[in-house]
Amino acid sequence: MRYLVQAQTGDEVKQKYLKIIMECLKENPVAPAEIEQMKSGKIPESEQPKCLLACAYRKSGMMDSAGKLSIDGVKQVSQRYFANNPEKLKKSEEFIEACKSVNDEAVSDGDKGCERAALIFKCTVEKAPGFDLI
Repeated sequence: MRYLVQAQTGDEVKQKYLKIIMECLKENPVAPAEIEQMKSGKIPESEQPKCLLACAYRKSGMMDSAGKLSIDGVKQVSQRYFANNPEKLKKSEEFIEACKSVNDEAVSDGDKGCERAALIFKCTVEKAPGFDLI
């Protein structure tokens, strides 16, 4: 089986991710002020923004159906989007190493994934800002 690896520009990646966010906003309405807070790196405290993140991570392939960070999913997304950008690929590996421990954290919402999505977001903000998962 052959795979076509097509790298995308940063703008194309952002457009796809924005489309995912817009789809997820329909299921998880979030106030514009909360969106702005998240864009500035503030960790969401209420459930809706956390669930918005979970939805976006799932739809992008970075969270699995059990509500955990998908190591393979992040690798696949990275290969797809950053095939021609070794620096971004390296950052994705650093992100995985820095943040894979979120799967070991106790959460109370199980496979819903909202709490773990907030942990992934927090880890991204604190340890891997260059990966641009937000």
